[in-house]
Amino acid sequence: MELLSSDWIFWLVILLLGLAIGFVVGRNNNSDMKMQNQLTEQLAAAQEELAEYKEKVALHFADTAAAVNEMTDSYRKVHAELSKGANVLCDDPTTAEALMALGHSNQQNVVAEQLQEQVMVRPPMDYAPKPETSDHGTLDERFGLQENQDKVDRPQYDIPVKPGGLS
Repeated sequence: MELLSSDWIFWLVILLLGLAIGFVVGRNNNSDMKMQNQLTEQLAAAQEELAEYKEKVALHFADTAAAVNEMTDSYRKVHAELSKGANVLCDDPTTAEALMALGHSNQQNVVAEQLQEQVMVRPPMDYAPKPETSDHGTLDERFGLQENQDKVDRPQYDIPVKPGGLS
């Protein structure tokens, strides 16, 4: 009796050990799990690449804005230097005033162009306007129908037909 009970325990341990090994091997060799892990890695890589791209775009626009600001400041410095030189070097006061007015008018023109109202363009119509208010439009179901259509024109036949049937 003791041999039988120890055999049961032995076979039960072997069975559990076999199930555990089978589960581990099956889980590691599962193609769906491999595909899921591969897709997860690809998703993480794509998200990281997108984040890097967004960061590069933001840095590019920040650098471009800084460069435009520097260019604007340089333009202002050149303009100020030219107007200062015109004031000092020009003997004719009317020429100096004209140069100063030219600089101010350019700035005012830019502001005026920005503030100028936009020309409103009317989009094309998808219907023909009615000539009179009593007429029906082209999309009306009554369009082209005459109001007095009491008489219906029936076709005339070449062969006379008698109501009594064929004889």
